[in-house]
Amino acid sequence: MTPIEARVEAIATSIREAEGGLTAGTLIGLLGPTSHTMAILVLSVLNMIPGPPGYGGTVAIAMMGVTLAMLLDWPLRLDGWIGQRRLSHKLVVRVMDRLVMLARLFGRVSKPRLEWLAGETAQRVTGLFILLVCLPMVVPIPLINAVPNVGIAVITVSRVNRDGVGVLIGGVIAILGLGIAVAAIWGVVHLARSVFGI
Repeated sequence: MTPIEARVEAIATSIREAEGGLTAGTLIGLLGPTSHTMAILVLSVLNMIPGPPGYGGTVAIAMMGVTLAMLLDWPLRLDGWIGQRRLSHKLVVRVMDRLVMLARLFGRVSKPRLEWLAGETAQRVTGLFILLVCLPMVVPIPLINAVPNVGIAVITVSRVNRDGVGVLIGGVIAILGLGIAVAAIWGVVHLARSVFGI
């Protein structure tokens, strides 16, 4: 069993057994105070799923908060209104079940290689890159979150497995998604200016 498979299995078990409802803060707490990479992975998968207005932006802000904590070497916690935001326990369990399957698939092709790209020395650059990719996700435009979050998920899974090649592949996917998101935002702004004559 690869590191990512073991970590995802353990987190999925904790979430299935969670009682008293699930908030963003509770979810982060279940992951542990130093599990920044795993928290970003779970949030990126959650943000691939369409939700009500404001859902994608809320998850993106949470992801940015976790990434910032990783960069500043702060313990993992999520307070305030973001931390109190309720999550569907059934939805999170379903997401984790899918993540378990994806971890198993990824474990078959991922292996330690170019480890310096997945290690502590590259953590700051990776974190800043994730922050950049998350910025457009805060804008409430439907369907712009999926591709960037796929890239972030591949990056985080690869970091756990010490797979630098996977980090590079995830980075390329995330850049593609970032370009799509920026183009979508530009299109909406241009349309609004045309309609309202701004």
